[in-house]
Amino acid sequence: MGKQKRERRKPHKKNPTGLPNVEDLDKEEEELDEEDKDAALQRMIDQLESPNIEEKLSGLQTLESMCTNAEMAMQVAKGGVARIAAPLLVDENNLVRAASASALRNIANNGGEDACNILLEHDIMTPLAALLQRHYTSWQPKPKEKGKIDDEKETFIQAITLLWTLCENDEHAIKYSNEGHLISILIKCLDISLHSLDVNIIAAQCMLTLSEDNPLAVSELKKYEGPLLSLLKLKTDKESDLSNVMLLKTLSGGLLMNINNSECTSAIVSCQVATALAETLAFDHRKLLNSVTSTLPVDTNKLNVKSEKKLNDIKKYLTAQQQALEILANLCSEDPQEDMDSDLDDSDPAEEENDFIDDDVMSTDKFHISTLPIELTEVFASLKIIDIVWEKTILLPENVRQILFENPESKTVLKHAHVLRCRAFLCLNNLISTLDVDGLGGVENLYRMWVEIGNVVFKEADQNDIALLESATAAMRAALQKLVEVRANVFSQLSMFDIQVMLNGEQQCPNPNVRVNLVRIVGNLALVFTNTNTANCRELVKHLSIFLLDACAKEPEVWVIAECLDAIMDIFAEDETNEVAAEIELVDKLRPLVQLLNNKIRQQKKRLGDNFYVVSTVKTNLNRFIKYKSAQLAKLK
Repeated sequence: MGKQKRERRKPHKKNPTGLPNVEDLDKEEEELDEEDKDAALQRMIDQLESPNIEEKLSGLQTLESMCTNAEMAMQVAKGGVARIAAPLLVDENNLVRAASASALRNIANNGGEDACNILLEHDIMTPLAALLQRHYTSWQPKPKEKGKIDDEKETFIQAITLLWTLCENDEHAIKYSNEGHLISILIKCLDISLHSLDVNIIAAQCMLTLSEDNPLAVSELKKYEGPLLSLLKLKTDKESDLSNVMLLKTLSGGLLMNINNSECTSAIVSCQVATALAETLAFDHRKLLNSVTSTLPVDTNKLNVKSEKKLNDIKKYLTAQQQALEILANLCSEDPQEDMDSDLDDSDPAEEENDFIDDDVMSTDKFHISTLPIELTEVFASLKIIDIVWEKTILLPENVRQILFENPESKTVLKHAHVLRCRAFLCLNNLISTLDVDGLGGVENLYRMWVEIGNVVFKEADQNDIALLESATAAMRAALQKLVEVRANVFSQLSMFDIQVMLNGEQQCPNPNVRVNLVRIVGNLALVFTNTNTANCRELVKHLSIFLLDACAKEPEVWVIAECLDAIMDIFAEDETNEVAAEIELVDKLRPLVQLLNNKIRQQKKRLGDNFYVVSTVKTNLNRFIKYKSAQLAKLK
């Protein structure tokens, strides 16, 4: 009892009984877990530093299994284990080299960008480049022996996967790759007569990342343009190779676009790439996923060999289609206009005397003129690219999703299908923005897509599914913008209820990119209604405009506020809107927003990034707009 009394008198003790409570037990368990982790980590380090091959392999296997989740991968990266494991990439024993590459790949893959940064700080590129230079500069694969694993090939695949991950996450890896001339090693591995398809594919995947906006890599790859064009036409009679061939052809298309991206893209090459991409996308992934569900076990998570192979093939098909959509989106995108010089510091309204009406930056005539070669638009039309991409945006049937969700292996396939759908919406966004209305199937077809995407955004999508919401709202915004450009008279069926659903979506969304897309949709709808002189449309313009004004006061992000104000200035740019502007007291509501905007700019100026231009433009034009509109409204009195 005396012992308990002494414990009770300790100032930090909260338990008056002196008996261990649940929190104490949990804490002790956590401390034991940490001790176990630390002990395991030290044992692993001892094994990695051992001269014994079996000990090294055991340590590397432990390292790989420890880093299967992001938290542990980051802990291992921060602990500096890579400094010990990375030199094993150039170990004399091939098994050790393969195990080291595999373990380090796990750290990079699961630890993400932060882990990759740490690995590069710990000089992982020196032994990785040395491995590739010593063993793969003139690599001649040995004939495969039945039933035996080709350790040399396995090491290469793991090492290139590691390099690819590093290049995806940190530009320094690309710099080191350039210095080590690693692209020349990778190019040789595209030879389909010498290397197997899995080697061709991993080399192409890594090169696709390595050659993006990298003139040195592009100049090396340019020498291989002929063979890449040949790969676009690659065929196979072996059903087991179909998914690999499709993926390799698609990656070759991406490499060809990277080669031509630094110069005026050849229309002939673009058309050949587009044709190959259309072939990839024409493959019916929904039918394939539906067929695999019947082969999955119901009462167990364990897959049979046939099901496992089929799922692996499906992953490759989906990866190829994801890549095809990304390449196609880039193929029909155009370089944005270089940012104009501007100053976000507080400006003097006295310097802003020019009439707002003369400012072409804020003109409502924002029609997009496509710069795509006519040959490419004709290929898009003949291949029915819009229809093919649209098919990829359609949700899988609920029963298929449910079956795939229940098995851990097939669950990853479901994630691939979700990524494919998001990529399809992003690709659709670029296609809609680039092509004319006829190329999109006409006004009625474009409006149908707009409505159906709206159903995805406002009825189907989970509000936490940011990837889907961002991609779908981008496509929805592009479709509406195109309909506004051609002054399509198709919105008469929209009710106040339909519009309120959109407004509620903007208010509830936690992601600023999605909010901006919805703000632009609201602004464009208001523009549509300004062109129709009816009492109902007039009320809708007022309702939408007041919503945008109120959103400015509630919005935390300055660039979203700027987008709201930009939309408002678009809506009321024409003199025909003066009466509505007077009715909602537009000028009086805008004046306090000038100071709000300036305050937010001061607070957030350093993190504006790519949003600098829109904020700068709105800041420049807002005072001028208020002054101009005030003069116009005064004439109504």
